[in-house]
Amino acid sequence: MDNDLTTFYKGEIIFLEGQTSRCAYIIDSGLVGVYREDSSGNRSLVRKLSKNDMFGEMGLIDKYPRSATTIALQDTRCMIIERSRFNYLTKFNPHFMTTLIKSLTEKLRTTIINLNKISPANKNTLSDKTTLSGFFHKKGD
Repeated sequence: MDNDLTTFYKGEIIFLEGQTSRCAYIIDSGLVGVYREDSSGNRSLVRKLSKNDMFGEMGLIDKYPRSATTIALQDTRCMIIERSRFNYLTKFNPHFMTTLIKSLTEKLRTTIINLNKISPANKNTLSDKTTLSGFFHKKGD
């Protein structure tokens, strides 16, 4: 199992925004900063991640490039989850899927809270909202 672990040293870039996603990471020990860059190239800390947090999974799910830059804020040890292993876990491990969904939901809620601080939602734009209700109803219901 140790061959799936790697160490990133304080200040080391784990991956850059825009890079191709080849794996996800789960933090075994240490601290990771998630950064976004503005149009001028200035980095802003979006979130700090610590033990048992997963990151880098979005690109494995949707196959888009990395949406942020991650940097080790202290010496950090991470388990690497390659795409094939990720695909296997999402298909055959319900506990992994539950943990993944909870993690993504938490990230989404945090993002919504941060966006609402910048620009409160207009309550009159229900048509702009996306729902999953159609997924659960059969045609003709």
